[in-house]
Amino acid sequence: MKKLVALAAMLAMALTVSACGSNGGGSGNDGGNSGTDAAKTLIVYQNKAEVTTPMQDYAEKWGADNGVKVVVKTCTGSCDYGAAMKADINAGETPDIFVIEGITGYNLYKDIMEPMDGEAWVDQTQYEFVQDGKVYGYPVAVEGYGLAYNAEILEKAGVDPKTLTNLPAYEEAFAKIDGMKDELGLTAVVSLVSAEGSTWVLGNHNFAGYLSSGLAYDDTSVTDMALKGEVDEARLSTYADWVELLFNYADKKMLTVSSNDEQMAEFGAGKYAFLHQGTWADQPVLEAGGTFKMGFAPHAPLGAEETNGLFAGAPSWYCLNKDSANLDLAKKFLNDLCFSEEGQKMMTEEVGLVSAFENNTHRPTGPLSSALADWIEQGGTAYSFTNQYSLPDGFNMNTLGPIYGQFALGNIDKATFIQMFADAIATLGK
Repeated sequence: MKKLVALAAMLAMALTVSACGSNGGGSGNDGGNSGTDAAKTLIVYQNKAEVTTPMQDYAEKWGADNGVKVVVKTCTGSCDYGAAMKADINAGETPDIFVIEGITGYNLYKDIMEPMDGEAWVDQTQYEFVQDGKVYGYPVAVEGYGLAYNAEILEKAGVDPKTLTNLPAYEEAFAKIDGMKDELGLTAVVSLVSAEGSTWVLGNHNFAGYLSSGLAYDDTSVTDMALKGEVDEARLSTYADWVELLFNYADKKMLTVSSNDEQMAEFGAGKYAFLHQGTWADQPVLEAGGTFKMGFAPHAPLGAEETNGLFAGAPSWYCLNKDSANLDLAKKFLNDLCFSEEGQKMMTEEVGLVSAFENNTHRPTGPLSSALADWIEQGGTAYSFTNQYSLPDGFNMNTLGPIYGQFALGNIDKATFIQMFADAIATLGK
């Protein structure tokens, strides 16, 4: 098992960016393994909005230094990365470097993936993606989440975030803050979304609470049950209580029709005490004016049982197209991200991510990323960041996502939510 203990700050990639499905600075026929210009163009397909501007700058300089044009396709937010990637593959435009988010992504693309054993960066990390004894993925960063909070609001409300380790504690804290909304200038207690286009917020990151909270980092027992079509009924019951509590203290409009961009912006504007997001929210929160102190409290999906951990780990990995005409360049690109001062600083200090590499001593400056780095360095408990990605492609967002949505809208009650959730998981065993 790979421990989440000591790390600090760094990682990433270089590129030119564009909107989902289009190339920044070139046509799709320039990259991959097609066309006469393939050897002069490196295509990277990434999925993080927060890296866009820093990556444009880094890509331009790296490309100039290495005699290559770096084209980056970006797919994030409501853009379906998996669907867009499949379209590229079917069109014969597979990127040179692409992203997976765990075993599901590996299973989708394993036939086109190049092993990276022996690359210099491998010795600098604990978070490489390994399958069948071979290294296939370069960790983008270490990310994490709990329930993010505005420390200034909690202090004014007299709520100590260190006490927020179980459902009763959250019930008391939410009720207290809700009663002070006008005084605190809040729209609601929790900034949370469930609408189409943002189903990953609940379908991936909240669902992780059911699969992983309170368990050892490498414990896949609840996930294994789900893959067999089985649920832990007692665990699902307390999990539904947690979801209900969050929904009850969220703003109805925000919860049911708003986007994750609006969700983070409103938290940054000081309109909510809590934010259901992770370290990646640093930049959008700052852009909305959020310069206040922040931190993370654990999710509480186990009822009165205490949970004292954050979900932390490598959320995604860069992988290589084995048929790329630019394979050596792609390998150099990743090694330079790991070893160059420019690459290290770009992903930590500029993008604000926690590095997955031990040789990178730079730290992110964003409050949420800094909070995670502190948590890890202090030996805080970590729950699995990836168990939810072991389920079939699309299940979390497209099958469970609408069930959360119906519950959020009030179209079903908690008992029906539990039954629909269990029925959905049951289909995995067929």
